[in-house]
Amino acid sequence: MKRSAAMILSVLPLLWCTGAHAAGLSVESGVSRESWRDTRDSSGNQTLVPLRIEWTKGDATIGLLTGVVRAEFDAPGTVDRSLTHTLDTKLNLSYMLLGKLPVDLLVGMDLNLPTGKTDLSAADLALIRDPEIVTITTFGEGVNVNPTLSLAKEWGPWSAGAGVGYNVRRTYDFSTEAGLTDFDPGDILSLNALLQRECSRGYVARIFGKFSRFGKDRLRGADFFREGDYRMAGVGISRAGAAWEADVNLRGTFRGKAETLSGGSLATEPERSRGDEWSAEASVRRAVREDVSLSASVRGLIVSKNGYSGGTSRHNGAKEKIALSVGCDRRFAGGTAAGVSLKGFLMTEEAQAVPQFREERTSRGIALAFRIGLN
Repeated sequence: MKRSAAMILSVLPLLWCTGAHAAGLSVESGVSRESWRDTRDSSGNQTLVPLRIEWTKGDATIGLLTGVVRAEFDAPGTVDRSLTHTLDTKLNLSYMLLGKLPVDLLVGMDLNLPTGKTDLSAADLALIRDPEIVTITTFGEGVNVNPTLSLAKEWGPWSAGAGVGYNVRRTYDFSTEAGLTDFDPGDILSLNALLQRECSRGYVARIFGKFSRFGKDRLRGADFFREGDYRMAGVGISRAGAAWEADVNLRGTFRGKAETLSGGSLATEPERSRGDEWSAEASVRRAVREDVSLSASVRGLIVSKNGYSGGTSRHNGAKEKIALSVGCDRRFAGGTAAGVSLKGFLMTEEAQAVPQFREERTSRGIALAFRIGLN
Protein backbone atom coordinates (compact mmCIF):
# COMPACT_ATOMS: atom_id res chain seq x y z
CA MET A 1 0.00 0.00 0.00
CA LYS A 2 2.74 2.46 0.93
CA ARG A 3 4.62 1.98 -2.35
CA SER A 4 1.53 2.19 -4.58
CA ALA A 5 0.07 5.14 -2.71
CA ALA A 6 3.41 6.92 -2.84
CA MET A 7 3.48 6.50 -6.63
CA ILE A 8 0.15 8.27 -6.97
CA LEU A 9 0.88 10.96 -4.40
CA SER A 10 4.30 11.69 -5.91
CA VAL A 11 2.60 12.62 -9.18
CA LEU A 12 0.31 15.19 -7.56
CA PRO A 13 2.86 18.02 -7.15
CA LEU A 14 3.72 17.72 -10.85
CA LEU A 15 0.04 17.78 -11.78
CA TRP A 16 -0.57 20.77 -9.50
CA CYS A 17 2.22 22.68 -11.28
CA THR A 18 0.84 21.65 -14.65
CA GLY A 19 -2.70 22.55 -13.61
CA ALA A 20 -1.62 26.04 -12.67
CA HIS A 21 -0.71 26.66 -16.32
CA ALA A 22 -3.12 24.38 -18.23
CA ALA A 23 -6.60 25.76 -18.75
CA GLY A 24 -9.34 23.15 -18.44
CA LEU A 25 -7.33 20.75 -16.28
CA SER A 26 -8.67 19.52 -12.93
CA VAL A 27 -7.05 17.07 -10.53
CA GLU A 28 -8.48 15.49 -7.39
CA SER A 29 -7.12 12.98 -4.90
CA GLY A 30 -7.25 12.21 -1.20
CA VAL A 31 -7.61 9.25 1.13
CA SER A 32 -10.59 7.47 2.71
CA ARG A 33 -10.79 4.85 5.43
CA GLU A 34 -13.85 2.61 5.86
CA SER A 35 -14.22 0.22 8.80
CA TRP A 36 -17.07 -2.13 9.68
CA ARG A 37 -18.01 -4.88 12.13
CA ASP A 38 -20.99 -7.20 12.50
CA THR A 39 -22.60 -9.20 15.29
CA ARG A 40 -21.04 -12.43 13.96
CA ASP A 41 -17.60 -11.06 14.95
CA SER A 42 -16.57 -10.45 11.35
CA SER A 43 -14.83 -7.15 10.63
CA GLY A 44 -12.93 -5.44 7.89
CA ASN A 45 -11.72 -2.18 6.45
CA GLN A 46 -10.73 -0.52 3.20
CA THR A 47 -8.25 2.28 2.67
CA LEU A 48 -8.56 4.00 -0.70
CA VAL A 49 -6.32 6.57 -2.38
CA PRO A 50 -8.12 7.70 -5.57
CA LEU A 51 -6.79 9.86 -8.38
CA ARG A 52 -9.04 11.68 -10.83
CA ILE A 53 -7.75 13.81 -13.71
CA GLU A 54 -9.97 15.63 -16.19
CA TRP A 55 -9.05 17.89 -19.08
CA THR A 56 -11.57 19.89 -21.12
CA LYS A 57 -10.84 21.66 -24.38
CA GLY A 58 -13.82 23.28 -26.03
CA ASP A 59 -16.53 20.63 -26.37
CA ALA A 60 -14.17 17.67 -25.78
CA THR A 61 -13.31 16.12 -22.40
CA ILE A 62 -10.83 13.44 -21.38
CA GLY A 63 -11.15 11.94 -17.92
CA LEU A 64 -9.07 9.39 -16.01
CA LEU A 65 -9.88 7.67 -12.72
CA THR A 66 -7.66 5.21 -10.90
CA GLY A 67 -6.46 4.52 -7.39
CA VAL A 68 -4.89 2.21 -4.85
CA VAL A 69 -6.83 0.16 -2.31
CA ARG A 70 -5.92 -1.88 0.75
CA ALA A 71 -8.66 -4.26 1.88
CA GLU A 72 -8.66 -6.34 5.07
CA PHE A 73 -11.10 -8.93 6.41
CA ASP A 74 -11.22 -10.91 9.64
CA ALA A 75 -13.75 -13.63 10.57
CA PRO A 76 -13.79 -16.22 13.35
CA GLY A 77 -12.05 -19.47 12.43
CA THR A 78 -10.27 -18.03 9.38
CA VAL A 79 -6.89 -16.53 8.64
CA ASP A 80 -6.96 -12.75 8.40
CA ARG A 81 -6.95 -11.68 4.76
CA SER A 82 -5.53 -8.51 3.21
CA LEU A 83 -4.83 -7.23 -0.28
CA THR A 84 -3.05 -4.11 -1.49
CA HIS A 85 -3.17 -3.25 -5.19
CA THR A 86 -3.87 -0.59 -7.78
CA LEU A 87 -7.39 -0.54 -9.19
CA ASP A 88 -8.43 -0.66 -12.81
CA THR A 89 -8.01 2.60 -14.71
CA LYS A 90 -11.19 4.17 -16.09
CA LEU A 91 -10.66 6.35 -19.18
CA ASN A 92 -13.53 8.49 -20.43
CA LEU A 93 -13.64 10.35 -23.75
CA SER A 94 -16.60 12.58 -24.56
CA TYR A 95 -17.66 15.24 -27.02
CA MET A 96 -20.66 17.60 -26.71
CA LEU A 97 -22.74 19.04 -29.52
CA LEU A 98 -24.65 21.96 -27.99
CA GLY A 99 -27.03 24.21 -29.89
CA LYS A 100 -26.12 22.75 -33.30
CA LEU A 101 -28.98 20.25 -33.65
CA PRO A 102 -32.63 20.13 -32.54
CA VAL A 103 -31.36 18.26 -29.44
CA ASP A 104 -28.07 18.52 -27.56
CA LEU A 105 -25.85 15.43 -27.89
CA LEU A 106 -23.09 13.92 -25.78
CA VAL A 107 -21.06 11.18 -27.46
CA GLY A 108 -18.83 9.20 -25.13
CA MET A 109 -16.47 6.25 -24.88
CA ASP A 110 -15.70 4.66 -21.51
CA LEU A 111 -12.72 2.32 -21.34
CA ASN A 112 -11.73 0.02 -18.48
CA LEU A 113 -7.99 -0.66 -18.55
CA PRO A 114 -6.94 -3.77 -16.53
CA THR A 115 -4.42 -2.23 -14.13
CA GLY A 116 -6.17 -3.79 -11.12
CA LYS A 117 -5.94 -7.20 -9.47
CA THR A 118 -7.43 -10.27 -11.13
CA ASP A 119 -6.83 -13.99 -10.57
CA LEU A 120 -7.61 -13.74 -6.86
CA SER A 121 -6.67 -16.56 -4.54
CA ALA A 122 -9.55 -18.59 -3.10
CA ALA A 123 -8.94 -17.00 0.29
CA ASP A 124 -8.93 -13.46 -1.18
CA LEU A 125 -12.48 -13.95 -2.47
CA ALA A 126 -13.59 -13.24 1.12
CA LEU A 127 -12.46 -9.63 0.57
CA ILE A 128 -15.32 -9.08 -1.89
CA ARG A 129 -18.07 -7.61 0.27
CA ASP A 130 -21.58 -6.24 -0.07
CA PRO A 131 -21.59 -2.81 -1.84
CA GLU A 132 -23.74 -1.52 1.03
CA ILE A 133 -20.76 -2.14 3.36
CA VAL A 134 -17.68 -1.07 1.37
CA THR A 135 -17.03 1.12 -1.68
CA ILE A 136 -14.68 -1.13 -3.66
CA THR A 137 -16.33 -4.44 -4.57
CA THR A 138 -14.29 -5.28 -7.70
CA PHE A 139 -10.50 -5.29 -7.56
CA GLY A 140 -9.99 -5.79 -11.28
CA GLU A 141 -11.57 -6.87 -14.56
CA GLY A 142 -10.58 -7.29 -18.18
CA VAL A 143 -10.64 -4.70 -20.96
CA ASN A 144 -14.11 -3.15 -21.22
CA VAL A 145 -15.29 -0.81 -23.98
CA ASN A 146 -18.53 1.12 -23.42
CA PRO A 147 -19.67 3.54 -26.16
CA THR A 148 -22.44 5.87 -24.99
CA LEU A 149 -24.84 8.35 -26.56
CA SER A 150 -26.91 10.86 -24.59
CA LEU A 151 -29.34 13.53 -25.79
CA ALA A 152 -31.13 16.37 -24.03
CA LYS A 153 -33.82 18.88 -24.91
CA GLU A 154 -35.26 21.92 -23.13
CA TRP A 155 -38.59 23.64 -23.83
CA GLY A 156 -40.04 26.22 -21.50
CA PRO A 157 -39.87 24.98 -17.91
CA TRP A 158 -39.44 21.38 -19.10
CA SER A 159 -36.29 19.45 -19.91
CA ALA A 160 -35.69 15.82 -20.81
CA GLY A 161 -32.75 13.54 -21.40
CA ALA A 162 -32.10 9.98 -22.52
CA GLY A 163 -29.03 7.85 -22.94
CA VAL A 164 -27.89 4.47 -24.20
CA GLY A 165 -24.69 2.53 -23.60
CA TYR A 166 -23.36 -0.88 -24.60
CA ASN A 167 -20.57 -2.20 -22.39
CA VAL A 168 -18.46 -4.86 -24.13
CA ARG A 169 -16.67 -6.81 -21.39
CA ARG A 170 -13.71 -9.04 -22.23
CA THR A 171 -12.31 -12.26 -20.78
CA TYR A 172 -10.04 -12.44 -17.73
CA ASP A 173 -9.07 -14.91 -15.01
CA PHE A 174 -11.22 -14.26 -11.96
CA SER A 175 -9.65 -16.92 -9.70
CA THR A 176 -7.58 -19.90 -10.84
CA GLU A 177 -7.72 -21.50 -7.39
CA ALA A 178 -11.53 -21.33 -7.43
CA GLY A 179 -11.69 -22.74 -10.97
CA LEU A 180 -12.83 -19.43 -12.47
CA THR A 181 -10.41 -19.05 -15.39
CA ASP A 182 -11.16 -17.61 -18.83
CA PHE A 183 -14.17 -15.86 -17.33
CA ASP A 184 -16.12 -13.92 -19.97
CA PRO A 185 -18.69 -11.63 -18.29
CA GLY A 186 -21.67 -10.84 -20.46
CA ASP A 187 -22.05 -7.52 -22.23
CA ILE A 188 -24.46 -4.95 -20.75
CA LEU A 189 -27.00 -2.83 -22.64
CA SER A 190 -28.14 0.17 -20.57
CA LEU A 191 -30.91 2.69 -21.20
CA ASN A 192 -31.76 5.66 -18.98
CA ALA A 193 -34.16 8.60 -19.10
CA LEU A 194 -34.95 11.77 -17.15
CA LEU A 195 -37.83 14.23 -17.29
CA GLN A 196 -37.86 17.33 -15.08
CA ARG A 197 -39.78 20.55 -14.67
CA GLU A 198 -38.90 23.86 -13.05
CA CYS A 199 -41.69 24.90 -10.72
CA SER A 200 -42.49 28.05 -8.79
CA ARG A 201 -40.38 29.24 -5.84
CA GLY A 202 -37.26 27.56 -7.22
CA TYR A 203 -38.40 23.94 -6.97
CA VAL A 204 -37.33 21.40 -9.62
CA ALA A 205 -39.30 18.13 -9.84
CA ARG A 206 -38.14 15.09 -11.80
CA ILE A 207 -38.82 11.47 -12.67
CA PHE A 208 -36.07 9.16 -13.86
CA GLY A 209 -35.43 5.54 -14.72
CA LYS A 210 -32.89 3.02 -15.92
CA PHE A 211 -33.00 -0.38 -17.62
CA SER A 212 -30.11 -2.82 -18.09
CA ARG A 213 -30.02 -6.09 -20.01
CA PHE A 214 -27.16 -8.50 -19.26
CA GLY A 215 -25.56 -10.96 -21.64
CA LYS A 216 -24.56 -14.48 -20.66
CA ASP A 217 -21.50 -15.02 -18.48
CA ARG A 218 -19.23 -17.72 -19.89
CA LEU A 219 -16.57 -19.84 -18.25
CA ARG A 220 -13.94 -21.34 -20.57
CA GLY A 221 -16.31 -20.82 -23.49
CA ALA A 222 -19.39 -22.45 -21.89
CA ASP A 223 -22.51 -20.62 -20.71
CA PHE A 224 -22.34 -20.17 -16.94
CA PHE A 225 -24.88 -17.58 -15.72
CA ARG A 226 -27.01 -14.64 -16.81
CA GLU A 227 -28.06 -11.88 -14.45
CA GLY A 228 -31.72 -10.89 -14.54
CA ASP A 229 -32.83 -7.60 -16.08
CA TYR A 230 -32.32 -4.48 -13.96
CA ARG A 231 -35.10 -1.89 -13.70
CA MET A 232 -34.99 1.29 -11.64
CA ALA A 233 -37.55 4.08 -11.39
CA GLY A 234 -37.55 7.13 -9.18
CA VAL A 235 -38.86 10.59 -8.42
CA GLY A 236 -37.11 13.57 -6.90
CA ILE A 237 -37.43 17.20 -5.98
CA SER A 238 -34.79 19.84 -5.31
CA ARG A 239 -34.63 23.49 -4.40
CA ALA A 240 -31.77 25.99 -4.28
CA GLY A 241 -31.55 29.30 -2.50
CA ALA A 242 -28.93 32.03 -2.50
CA ALA A 243 -26.67 30.14 -0.07
CA TRP A 244 -28.19 26.67 0.19
CA GLU A 245 -29.57 23.76 -1.78
CA ALA A 246 -31.61 20.70 -0.82
CA ASP A 247 -32.47 17.49 -2.65
CA VAL A 248 -34.78 14.50 -2.02
CA ASN A 249 -35.00 11.30 -4.08
CA LEU A 250 -37.14 8.17 -3.85
CA ARG A 251 -36.38 5.15 -6.00
CA GLY A 252 -37.28 1.51 -6.48
CA THR A 253 -35.08 -1.17 -8.02
CA PHE A 254 -36.51 -4.37 -9.46
CA ARG A 255 -34.46 -7.29 -10.80
CA GLY A 256 -35.74 -10.02 -13.07
CA LYS A 257 -35.18 -13.75 -12.83
CA ALA A 258 -31.63 -14.90 -13.49
CA GLU A 259 -30.60 -17.85 -15.65
CA THR A 260 -28.56 -20.50 -13.84
CA LEU A 261 -26.76 -23.64 -14.99
CA SER A 262 -29.04 -26.68 -14.98
CA GLY A 263 -28.35 -29.96 -16.78
CA GLY A 264 -25.52 -28.46 -18.84
CA SER A 265 -27.45 -25.42 -20.09
CA LEU A 266 -28.92 -22.22 -18.73
CA ALA A 267 -32.48 -22.26 -17.42
CA THR A 268 -34.55 -19.42 -15.96
CA GLU A 269 -34.83 -19.77 -12.20
CA PRO A 270 -38.37 -20.50 -10.92
CA GLU A 271 -38.38 -17.45 -8.62
CA ARG A 272 -36.45 -14.19 -8.39
CA SER A 273 -33.32 -14.58 -6.28
CA ARG A 274 -33.04 -10.79 -5.73
CA GLY A 275 -35.64 -8.93 -3.70
CA ASP A 276 -37.06 -5.52 -4.60
CA GLU A 277 -35.13 -2.52 -3.27
CA TRP A 278 -36.61 0.75 -2.03
CA SER A 279 -34.48 3.72 -1.05
CA ALA A 280 -35.00 7.31 0.09
CA GLU A 281 -32.27 9.96 0.15
CA ALA A 282 -32.23 13.55 1.39
CA SER A 283 -29.29 15.94 1.29
CA VAL A 284 -28.67 19.59 2.11
CA ARG A 285 -25.74 21.92 1.51
CA ARG A 286 -25.27 25.34 3.13
CA ALA A 287 -22.65 27.99 2.34
CA VAL A 288 -21.61 29.46 5.68
CA ARG A 289 -19.09 31.71 3.92
CA GLU A 290 -18.26 32.43 0.32
CA ASP A 291 -15.47 29.83 0.46
CA VAL A 292 -16.83 27.36 3.03
CA SER A 293 -19.85 25.05 2.81
CA LEU A 294 -21.32 22.39 5.07
CA SER A 295 -23.31 19.38 3.91
CA ALA A 296 -25.33 16.54 5.39
CA SER A 297 -27.31 13.61 4.01
CA VAL A 298 -29.40 10.66 5.14
CA ARG A 299 -30.29 7.52 3.20
CA GLY A 300 -32.64 4.68 4.04
CA LEU A 301 -32.75 1.33 2.22
CA ILE A 302 -35.18 -1.59 2.42
CA VAL A 303 -34.55 -4.79 0.45
CA SER A 304 -37.45 -7.22 0.56
CA LYS A 305 -36.99 -10.98 0.78
CA ASN A 306 -36.61 -12.76 -2.53
CA GLY A 307 -39.16 -15.01 -4.21
CA TYR A 308 -38.01 -18.28 -2.62
CA SER A 309 -39.72 -19.65 0.48
CA GLY A 310 -37.95 -19.58 3.82
CA GLY A 311 -35.85 -22.67 4.48
CA THR A 312 -35.09 -23.35 0.80
CA SER A 313 -31.54 -23.33 -0.55
CA ARG A 314 -31.99 -20.02 -2.41
CA HIS A 315 -33.97 -17.97 0.11
CA ASN A 316 -32.73 -14.48 0.97
CA GLY A 317 -34.32 -12.66 3.86
CA ALA A 318 -34.94 -8.93 4.08
CA LYS A 319 -32.32 -6.23 4.61
CA GLU A 320 -32.63 -2.73 6.08
CA LYS A 321 -30.05 0.04 6.24
CA ILE A 322 -29.79 3.62 7.47
CA ALA A 323 -26.78 5.81 6.60
CA LEU A 324 -25.82 9.33 7.68
CA SER A 325 -23.05 11.62 6.47
CA VAL A 326 -21.73 15.12 7.17
CA GLY A 327 -19.07 17.07 5.35
CA CYS A 328 -17.23 20.36 5.02
CA ASP A 329 -15.66 21.86 1.88
CA ARG A 330 -13.32 24.82 1.55
CA ARG A 331 -12.12 26.68 -1.54
CA PHE A 332 -8.74 28.40 -1.56
CA ALA A 333 -7.04 30.88 -3.84
CA GLY A 334 -5.69 29.55 -7.11
CA GLY A 335 -8.54 27.11 -7.70
CA THR A 336 -7.58 24.67 -4.95
CA ALA A 337 -10.34 23.03 -2.91
CA ALA A 338 -10.32 20.62 0.03
CA GLY A 339 -12.94 18.69 1.90
CA VAL A 340 -13.56 16.24 4.72
CA SER A 341 -16.53 13.92 5.26
CA LEU A 342 -17.68 11.49 7.93
CA LYS A 343 -20.17 8.71 7.21
CA GLY A 344 -21.76 5.99 9.28
CA PHE A 345 -24.30 3.22 8.73
CA LEU A 346 -26.33 0.57 10.54
CA MET A 347 -27.63 -2.43 8.57
CA THR A 348 -29.64 -5.45 9.65
CA GLU A 349 -29.89 -8.59 7.51
CA GLU A 350 -31.91 -11.75 7.76
CA ALA A 351 -30.21 -14.98 6.65
CA GLN A 352 -28.98 -14.89 3.05
CA ALA A 353 -28.34 -17.86 0.72
CA VAL A 354 -27.54 -16.14 -2.60
CA PRO A 355 -24.84 -15.64 -3.81
CA GLN A 356 -23.39 -17.28 -0.69
CA PHE A 357 -24.75 -18.35 2.69
CA ARG A 358 -24.73 -15.72 5.45
CA GLU A 359 -26.37 -15.98 8.83
CA GLU A 360 -28.56 -13.14 10.05
CA ARG A 361 -26.53 -10.25 11.42
CA THR A 362 -26.34 -6.55 12.15
CA SER A 363 -23.46 -4.54 10.69
CA ARG A 364 -22.12 -1.14 11.70
CA GLY A 365 -19.61 0.94 9.79
CA ILE A 366 -17.89 4.29 9.73
CA ALA A 367 -15.89 6.07 7.03
CA LEU A 368 -13.66 9.14 7.13
CA ALA A 369 -12.47 10.77 3.91
CA PHE A 370 -10.19 13.68 3.01
CA ARG A 371 -9.93 15.08 -0.48
CA ILE A 372 -8.07 17.87 -2.25
CA GLY A 373 -8.52 19.12 -5.77
CA LEU A 374 -7.39 21.75 -8.26
CA ASN A 375 -9.58 23.27 -10.97
